[in-house]
Amino acid sequence: LDTIDPSVVNWLKSKKIRIIPVPFTETLDLGCNVVSLGNDRVLIPENSITLTKILQAEGFKIYNPRIDMISQGGGGLHCMCQSLRRVNT
Repeated sequence: LDTIDPSVVNWLKSKKIRIIPVPFTETLDLGCNVVSLGNDRVLIPENSITLTKILQAEGFKIYNPRIDMISQGGGGLHCMCQSLRRVNT
């Protein structure tokens, strides 16, 4: 929440979107740059400890690759992905 404009936070809350607080240092390491894979599966960077623990407790399946070589160049997981086609299996 330290990195988001308060008006954005208020707008999200007005839309009934749940906000999960994550430590500032994890946001700097692109720990909130995630990809939803559908069906309660999420791609989260390995260094995103807080968000991983919270989502696992909520029942999400977490895939957490190490991306430090990519994030050094300024990109995160979302930046690495092409468009995904989700297929229910």
